[in-house]
Amino acid sequence: MNLQRLRDPDSQQAITEWHAWLHHENQRGDRARLRRCDSRDEIMLQPAYYRLCRQGALRKQPPEALALVAGILAWVENRDERPTARLLGNPRDPGGDTPVFSELRFQRLLASNTPEDLFQNLRRAVMQLNKTADPVQLADETLHWQAQRQWPDSYTGVHQWQYRLARAYYEPQSLNNA
Repeated sequence: MNLQRLRDPDSQQAITEWHAWLHHENQRGDRARLRRCDSRDEIMLQPAYYRLCRQGALRKQPPEALALVAGILAWVENRDERPTARLLGNPRDPGGDTPVFSELRFQRLLASNTPEDLFQNLRRAVMQLNKTADPVQLADETLHWQAQRQWPDSYTGVHQWQYRLARAYYEPQSLNNA
């Protein structure tokens, strides 16, 4: 089972292009409106969300999941192609042991049971990363969460969203302690 939800290059390109469009200087208003949203339902009332939904390759994705993607990506200003959880698990200071995102906050992220929980926790994570993440990976992780929520029996063991994030979060720490 491939854990990646955005498998095809067209979907990945659609996310990349929409994110670039949203962060263009002329789109400050759309970006600000998305950033003021506190829930998936509020995001679904924004024009920028509908622009994302109209991206041809993304039309197969659940609209509710794309709302979460739009709301979270509005906060990402800097791109880093490493997995989001790996960035969160990296030491805050060079040579230090304290991760950028505390283990308690990371556990709260993994325990996200509602779209609003996930949105708030991922938004907090992006802020802790100084608004840095890979838009495609972050979108993929969000879509994976939604798919697992919709079909929980299909996502067990190493196929779980939580396993995917935990592995990326804890691996940098174990490599530093080896």
